[in-house]
Amino acid sequence: MPNPIQDMDPIELKIALMRAGVSLSRVAREVGVSRQTVYMVVNGRAVSHRIRQAIADAVGMDLKRIWPSTYLYGGPRKPGRPAAQ
Repeated sequence: MPNPIQDMDPIELKIALMRAGVSLSRVAREVGVSRQTVYMVVNGRAVSHRIRQAIADAVGMDLKRIWPSTYLYGGPRKPGRPAAQ
């Protein structure tokens, strides 16, 4: 059964960035990563909450609206060791 929750299409997100006057390079500089890393997040090939938040802030949208498949249910979950007690 396909997932009914669809994230914003990368092209729509790029258009939103253009309308906001923000380039992928600018987002990359603001968060201290390469433009390629931001490109990969926009296109769904990588996940970074920090980069996603910078993109959402740049376009003035809520993370839940851009990436509902991740953020409607409490945010990204990262596998790994449990937090220290």
